[in-house]
Amino acid sequence: MATYWLTFRIHDNAGSEARRDALYDTISKLTPEWWIEPTSFIVFESDSGIDTIAARAKSAIDPRVDLVLIGMPDFKSALLVGKSGYFETLLQLVPFVKRV
Repeated sequence: MATYWLTFRIHDNAGSEARRDALYDTISKLTPEWWIEPTSFIVFESDSGIDTIAARAKSAIDPRVDLVLIGMPDFKSALLVGKSGYFETLLQLVPFVKRV
């Protein structure tokens, strides 16, 4: 089982609460235990790979307006899902991040 971190921004519009709930529901199905104490940040363990987690997160949000960034604290691995106006800045700070 690997440990992941996930941070997200759900665009505030019609359906935003449902998408946030869908994202939480998606992650809860991938892990027996998670930490969701801070707003918009989750740490969890899962047997699923980062690509699977990204695909499931993408299906829970509206990637045209929302974004999810998933990383692994033990590896140089991070995937950005959805709309980002500052991807180049993120890429400078986290050179191994990839867009999916």
